[in-house]
Amino acid sequence: MRFLTAADCADVLIVATTPRTAAGDVDLPGVRRNVTHLVDNGARFLMPMCGTGLVYDATLDEFEKVTAAFLEAAEEALVVPGIGPGYGRSLEMARIASRLGVPGAMVMPIVGPASVKGTAEGLRRISEMAGFPVILYQRRLDIMPAESVIEMCRALDGVVGLKYAVDDLDTFRQIVAGAGNDCAMICGMAEDPSIRYLQAKAVGFSSGMANFLPRMSLALLAAFRAGNLAEAERLRTMMVPFEDFRGENRARYSGSALHAAMEYAGLAGGPVIPFAEDVAAADLPRVHAMMDILLAEEERLGGGVTAAQGGRSQ
Repeated sequence: MRFLTAADCADVLIVATTPRTAAGDVDLPGVRRNVTHLVDNGARFLMPMCGTGLVYDATLDEFEKVTAAFLEAAEEALVVPGIGPGYGRSLEMARIASRLGVPGAMVMPIVGPASVKGTAEGLRRISEMAGFPVILYQRRLDIMPAESVIEMCRALDGVVGLKYAVDDLDTFRQIVAGAGNDCAMICGMAEDPSIRYLQAKAVGFSSGMANFLPRMSLALLAAFRAGNLAEAERLRTMMVPFEDFRGENRARYSGSALHAAMEYAGLAGGPVIPFAEDVAAADLPRVHAMMDILLAEEERLGGGVTAAQGGRSQ
């Protein structure tokens, strides 16, 4: 079986949504349709059941069904689910993921009580017991300071990547300098800061908007690598208003804005589950206005093919 490598992380890591039916059940046909759309448009690295997939509030049964559906539909694309949060849940989900045959997983951020020493020990055990390579997710410097992360990236054979999601570029540079040759460094804050972190030696970036704009996200990374910073910045600038909308009011619509966008693009979105909330009807016109601009660019990059092989839903 093929395992995840650090080299694989030099890509757009698409943090996938979990489509649901009106009743709140996982929409497995919708999962397969979304994955097919992504693969057909160049996606190579899919991350189901992470934060954007609302894994924190999903059941283990849903985790297994959704991950299996991704693997079934992904063809040659890598399927790297999130596991966690928490130590015990990470191990439970790792056992499920290993049984399904995933190439690797990402350990979700810790949300409960934790210390620097305890976090390092827990991540060491998870990486050694998972049975496949893992990506660490750094969102809290208080329990994952630079020195500790550098040591884990250098010492743990099972760790192949670090998703860095802290608004602190200097600390990122420190980690890259200490462990960039041992572990893939990934910008974990989507397209908005991606160029600054790519310039600081990130090899790729994670994205939620790539669920419905895979060509734009991939084109941004390709433009940067080709040295065309003007084109990379043009694409980034187009995407920032949607990211800003997701972050408004303490990220009230962080996940549900993506579901609404998927629906408007003709893909499978559906409602979100608690503790998130759907985009209010009064705010949908803002989403649709931004989407009209973004989908026009996505279609242009795809040679005129609409986002869902047939047009957006109205």
